[in-house]
Amino acid sequence: MELKEIAQGLAERFGMGGLAVENGEAAMEIDGMPVLLAENGNGAIVVTGFVGESPAEGGEAFANLMLEATTGFMDRKARALARNSETGAYSLVQRVSQDGLTMDSFCDELSDFANTLESWRGMLEGFRPVAAAAKEMADAEPNAAEMALGGFMQV
Repeated sequence: MELKEIAQGLAERFGMGGLAVENGEAAMEIDGMPVLLAENGNGAIVVTGFVGESPAEGGEAFANLMLEATTGFMDRKARALARNSETGAYSLVQRVSQDGLTMDSFCDELSDFANTLESWRGMLEGFRPVAAAAKEMADAEPNAAEMALGGFMQV
């Protein structure tokens, strides 16, 4: 199935008036999240979703978390998390083979991709490095460290 057919099918299925394909790419939003569809010329559609900008603190820790996920720790699909070295922006990328692809199977893949993208956007938005989380806990309860070391937490 070609990208033009996919774009037309998505537009019909979801009432999007028309999804333009220019230079082998089509851009759309899913629940307010930017998603790009592109033909890679090797029999696949590449789906890319914008996760977000690098966190102000703990960027290396977040990048390590993404690397673990890309190697199979958190996601069962053949997806990769990427970071643009120039902008610091993170993206989720998936390759979908065009062999035997149907509109229904592509919509299933796209829906699952959007759910994963939403999860990663939420993780990035709420990300706090361990040191910052520990400081917040210590500020909220100055004796928390001593209570934890004593084996008891006072509630």
